[in-house]
Amino acid sequence: MTYSQRLTQASSSDISYLEYHIGAAEDELKQAERQQIEYESELNQLRASLEDDSGSISSQDTDRELKLQNQIAEMKSRMKAIRTRLIQLQDDMDKLAD
Repeated sequence: MTYSQRLTQASSSDISYLEYHIGAAEDELKQAERQQIEYESELNQLRASLEDDSGSISSQDTDRELKLQNQIAEMKSRMKAIRTRLIQLQDDMDKLAD
């Protein structure tokens, strides 16, 4: 196998590797977005319920609200990290294409 053939084969392997990881990161981002929507929906339902029962807010309800807010913040942070990783992977892919 010539040097040029080995280089082409290695490049092809790198592209496959990056394509796989880009796809996995995109799937992970979609899953995180769905999870965030679920948390936000649950938080909105809890808040609506608390407004309906304005006289009876328990510490359990307050704890649940705080937990949901924290989960939403964690999802936002996770999505930011995934997006950063996706940008890096796509940059790496662009470098291989050059």
